[in-house]
Parts: sequence; structure tokens; C-alpha cells
Amino acid sequence: MQQSLLTERTHLFCPCIKVAVVVDIEGPVDLAMLDAAIGQAVAANEIVCSTIGLNLDGKACYRPTGKPLYSLSLSAEPWEVLVASAHRRPSNLEEGPLLECFAQQLDAALQLVLVAHHLAGDGLSMAFLMQDIMRSLAGEPVVFKPLKLLCPSTIGDSRSLNPVMRFVLERQNSSWRKTGKAFTYSDYNRMVQAYWENRRIFIAHRRMEGESFAKLLQFAKKGNITLNSVLCTAMFKVKGGKVKLGLAVSVRPEGEQAMGNFASGISVQYRYNSSKDLALNAQAVQKRIRRKTQSNDARLFLLRFLQAIDPTLIDAAYFAAYDGYDHPIARRMQAMFGYEGSPAQIGISNLLRLPIQELYGDYRLARFSFIPPLVPNNASIMGVATLGSAMELSLIGSSEDTQTVLDRMVQELENLVE
Repeated sequence: MQQSLLTERTHLFCPCIKVAVVVDIEGPVDLAMLDAAIGQAVAANEIVCSTIGLNLDGKACYRPTGKPLYSLSLSAEPWEVLVASAHRRPSNLEEGPLLECFAQQLDAALQLVLVAHHLAGDGLSMAFLMQDIMRSLAGEPVVFKPLKLLCPSTIGDSRSLNPVMRFVLERQNSSWRKTGKAFTYSDYNRMVQAYWENRRIFIAHRRMEGESFAKLLQFAKKGNITLNSVLCTAMFKVKGGKVKLGLAVSVRPEGEQAMGNFASGISVQYRYNSSKDLALNAQAVQKRIRRKTQSNDARLFLLRFLQAIDPTLIDAAYFAAYDGYDHPIARRMQAMFGYEGSPAQIGISNLLRLPIQELYGDYRLARFSFIPPLVPNNASIMGVATLGSAMELSLIGSSEDTQTVLDRMVQELENLVE
């Protein structure tokens, strides 16, 4: 059954919206076995078996095809190059696939890179897809998960917004419907090409494991601080000045393992206080984060706000910013979403300790790295995933100093536990 895009609409025409994971699989696996396992896992997740239909009036919906849609190829390219290149390619949303896979044999493991359009799911979705692949490799059964989207009955809709904001958006929508337009996939392909003409992408990676990671966890526990708050504070310290940080927040129902977009977002502003140590700064940062994550109105605001805007107007913000579309309401929306100038906001998407296993029969997930999309209103975004006794940090950014920034941040973390 077809389902309309609601809170996912910002992903439809975004020019840089690929979600990626890199895993190392230890055990007796070859390409044919891997291909069969991926096929079974994809077939078990209806959202990855879907394409995105787009009507002339701009209505977009998921269209389940009933068959697994993905590509798998061998590549000797470094995974950073594969992920960066995938970001620059427009997706064939109308025909699929939403998922690209790349494999490479390493000395002691087979490396698998999964790159999905965000419409296939969020970071945790990729972890659950990887779990299905590993179960298939091990000969274990995989449960079918039907297409499931966030809906107003569970997260609320525009009626939950401030009445004044709702009134302003309704007037804006009314004017847009009289004078605006619906964009096509041909428009999208052209806009993506234009977006990447003068842009570059850089991906940095670090791993913390063993004693240093164990001590970092102890440090956080002793100070009654979450590890996420420590990471955010280290980012604030390295960046310096007053910084706006966007954080992905999971709104995934308890026990839900289907692929899909079960995430919202919040933002906090903070200036690192150099007269205090990192632990005290982290406590202050944590208070700001919890003030929003513990409020349903704050956690769900973004999802409710998106439902209040005409879907084609959400699209128009990208075309106003990157394709020369000249319309006053579209330009206003462009500014509202932050798609202009050089973005200064940074972001973090932390999958926390992954709710999946390391071991599957004769196979082991020896590494799981998560690389979030470098969305247009962020200068850089860090992806974090913890599996077993290791934490993987990936920083994706538009600046050549991306690796230096991540190295400095990890150094701050290591200084805490020396």
C-alpha cells in the first residue's frame, strides 16, 4: 500500500542526504554469500523494496514493489571515497534502488559499505538492516517488517503548534499554492548537479576502544554525565565561541526494529567556559539538552512544524537556495531552514550503544561506523556508534580541516582519562 511522505518530505529533494555505515565482517563469507544475505535482509524490510512516486501536483509517496531493490559491487576504493562520491550522486528515487552496497576483502575481514538514501531510514535503521544481513549469513530467520512511517496520531501535527505560528504558516501556504509550483525529478537532478559544482566533502574517522574507552565511560558515570553530553562538550570546546549544535533525537517506538525515519531534532547553543573544567561544562551542556529532550513539545516540534508547511514549499527552499528559483515565499523558507551563505551550525547524531549483537554463529561484526548525511544547513556532522567495547566517531564536513577537528576532539577526550 502506498504511503505519503509527511515528516520525511525534507529528504525528498535534499542534494546531500545519504546515510552510510561501514562494517567489518569476520568469518567465512564470500561475495555470493553476502549478496544472498543482503537480498534476504532487503526483502524483509519493505521500505527498502520501495520507490518514491511523485505526482504532477507534487504529492510524493512510498510505492512498495514487492522485490528487493539494491546494488552490490566490489570496490578497492577507500570507504571514505565511496561515501563521499555517493553523496554527490542524485538518487533515482522513481525507480530505485534506495540502497547501494560496496564490498572489499581485507586481510582478516570483509568490509561492507552500505549507503542509503535517507528516505530508506535513519541511522538505527541501518543497524537493524545490518543485523538482518548478519542473521541471514548465519542461517537464522529474518522477520518481515512492513513499511511504517511516523504519523500524526503518535507524534501530533500542526495543531500542536503555537496558534500564531500556525496562522502565519497557513497564510504562507495559501499564498504559495496560488503562485508557487511543483518540482519534478528532472528539476532535482539539475539542482543536485548545481549544488555540487563548487563543493567538496571530507570524512574523518577515529576509534576509541579498550582501556581508554572504558576510562571515558567511567569518567562520565562518575560525573553523572551521559557520554553524549561529554562528546557534545568536547565539540563545543574545539569549535570555540558561541556555537549552535543540532542533535538527532530518536522517537522510535520501544522495541521497533523496522527501517524508517524515527528521528526528530533539537538544537542547543553554548559557549565553552574555559575557566571551568570539561566535566563542569558538560554538566551545563547536559542541562540544556535535557531541557529539550524531556519535553515532548521540544522533541517533536520539528516533526510537527514540517507537517504545517505545504510539501512543495519545503521542496522550493532547496531550489531557491541552489537552483536560482526566484520566489519570495521560497526564499523566505530557504532562510528559515538555513540554506544560505556558509553554514556555521554543527551537528551530532549518536546511535548510542547499538541494540544489536556482535556475534552471529560463525560471524562477527568487528566494526560498525556510522556516517550521517552532511545536510545543507550544517558545516559538519559527527556520527557516533558504540558496539561491544569500541566507539566509532566519524566527522563529515565541508572543510579540509575536518580530520584535524576530529583529532583535536578525541585528544580532549583522551586528556580526560590520562
